Amino acid sequence: MSKIGEKIVKIFLNLLSVVVIALAIFGAWSLYQMFHGPEAELVTNPGKRLFGTTEKRIVTKAEVETKIYEIGELSTYSGEYNIKKTVDESRYIFDDIKIPGTKNTISLECTGKVKIGYNMSDIEVSVNDSTIHVKIPKGNVMSNYLIWDSIKSSEKNSIFNPINFEQYRKLINEIEEEGLKEVEAKGIYTRADENFKSIIKVFLAEFKDYDIEFTFAYDK
Repeated sequence: MSKIGEKIVKIFLNLLSVVVIALAIFGAWSLYQMFHGPEAELVTNPGKRLFGTTEKRIVTKAEVETKIYEIGELSTYSGEYNIKKTVDESRYIFDDIKIPGTKNTISLECTGKVKIGYNMSDIEVSVNDSTIHVKIPKGNVMSNYLIWDSIKSSEKNSIFNPINFEQYRKLINEIEEEGLKEVEAKGIYTRADENFKSIIKVFLAEFKDYDIEFTFAYDK
């Protein structure tokens, strides 16, 4: 092949390369405009969804209830109380006259703990286009007990009226009742509700396209 022919072939190949590159750039730009340009349109039909678009997951009430109810019971807050209580007991005649020398005394000082929780089957759920509504029931006292290592006791016995187990049981019950009132006055139910919200949000985190709204099934 002559030198002139070689030059013509090189020129032709160079022009062809430029045309190919130009077509590639034009094609890429057209695709970009199709999916990202001002006229791009979100397709929500899963059968016709275009590459690069996203769909909102549709969440049902049954899905949310299943997620919540599988928890069973949930303890969300515990409050402590410290009570000191002393009781005396004497024997009587004619119901109102104390018999001298029959007085015994028990004194207890101890720390107790109250746990508040929820039965998840009591929770009401509803779902609309963008929000999961959760109605919170009133928290239940799941446990109320004394921490035995904390108990300090003293007693004064009487040989005519020995202290018996029933007196201790009655005193412990009274302490637990007073302790419950103490932690209730400090807002144990409100704190349990706030922790409940935080925990439920974690359990429902997979439904990220939905807001979670809480209401109460009781008067606060």
